[in-house]
Amino acid sequence: MKKLKLMMIALLMIGVFAGCSKDKDETPASSEVSSKEVINQIQKELAKVYDVDLEDGALPGYYLIDMTNQEEMAMYDGIFNSEDIKSGYILQNMMNVKAELVIVAEGKDAQAAENIKSSYEKVLSNQEATWSTYLPDQYELVKANKIKTKGNYVLYVTSEEADKIVTIFEKAVK
Repeated sequence: MKKLKLMMIALLMIGVFAGCSKDKDETPASSEVSSKEVINQIQKELAKVYDVDLEDGALPGYYLIDMTNQEEMAMYDGIFNSEDIKSGYILQNMMNVKAELVIVAEGKDAQAAENIKSSYEKVLSNQEATWSTYLPDQYELVKANKIKTKGNYVLYVTSEEADKIVTIFEKAVK
């Protein structure tokens, strides 16, 4: 019985110490935000504006595309160079009646960020070609598109909420 008690105490102590120790894979806190965190903040704001709840952390009615996943990026084939992208996400409406498109990408370095910005110009050109002959109100959103760069981060916004999204981006990326 004494051995059983000692064994239980030992197991309890191991559990306590293991639970309190730092995970080896845990990265130290940084002032640098990830593109995933930025796109999540944008989704939360859009959910408030559109008066919907996020579903499993995602905005309902939108695709969230990981720019580092080649399969998910198939529709943007030939536009972005995957070698430039450290991380990035595309938030795109599922319905072809909305031009809304938000892209947050982090370039691997300053030159990569410039290359991503050039790719955004191609995306804008494609949006203009699509919406100029389709829905006039959506084309107006495309014409009011915003592309912003801060450090190695680059933002692309076609949205009725473009100003709010730009503000979120500028506050998040330091």
